[in-house]
Amino acid sequence: MQIGVPVMKKLLGALTSLILAGLVVIGGFMFFQPTDNLKEIKRVTADDGLSPRLLTYAINGYRWAVRNGTVADTAVLTIVDFNRPSNEKRLWVIDLKNDHVLMHIDVAQGKNTGKLYATRFSNRPGSDESSTGVYTTASVFEGEHGESLHVKGLEKGINSNAASRAIEIHPAWYVTHAFIKDHGYAGRSWGCFAVNPKDADKFIGYIKGGSVLFAYGAPEKYDLRVNHPLSKSGEEIYTAIMGGKIEEKDPVIRFFQSF
Repeated sequence: MQIGVPVMKKLLGALTSLILAGLVVIGGFMFFQPTDNLKEIKRVTADDGLSPRLLTYAINGYRWAVRNGTVADTAVLTIVDFNRPSNEKRLWVIDLKNDHVLMHIDVAQGKNTGKLYATRFSNRPGSDESSTGVYTTASVFEGEHGESLHVKGLEKGINSNAASRAIEIHPAWYVTHAFIKDHGYAGRSWGCFAVNPKDADKFIGYIKGGSVLFAYGAPEKYDLRVNHPLSKSGEEIYTAIMGGKIEEKDPVIRFFQSF
């Protein structure tokens, strides 16, 4: 049996309509699906050893700092994982505006915190131990190690003595790749976040001006400011910061809406 030309045209027309309708449905489904703006960050940081749980702690600390009005630069988040040994890269700088990792580098710990693994933490002056918790970056200055950066500890009893202890970010020869390779661990500071001199200028440039730094160690699991489920109140936090003005591309709202 032969199909006439008019019938063939009708069939082709119906088939075309079905295909177009299917594409519209698929496109609509994809459009309205929630997107994960941090998908790439999560993948990269997970590949580099930063667990989703630790990232959650860091986000909670970041949100707590923002909510308390202590953050001048909301576009950058620095995370230090003191659970990892000092001969591994364990500091991440994350660009929240463009959703990618800016740096992943080595960082030292306090000399009394441990040699390879960080096992002791203190907020006490003279302890020469690292402090965990939420910080913001402060002013850049020229110190004995070269260009350095002050940090401010935001959590009472955890890192609030950072300023009086002269805790800072600075370059140090004992965090070079050569030193770590020769000794099997990074050299130790008096509690400062010492980094490889080749990374220092770039690192300080990214995070100066009041951004958040979160340092994780075992005691942080008892810190209720960070150890709790993520909230979806990013928009409320954003509007509180911006006085009711919402701009879709702002890093704060984009960052929190992705969870």
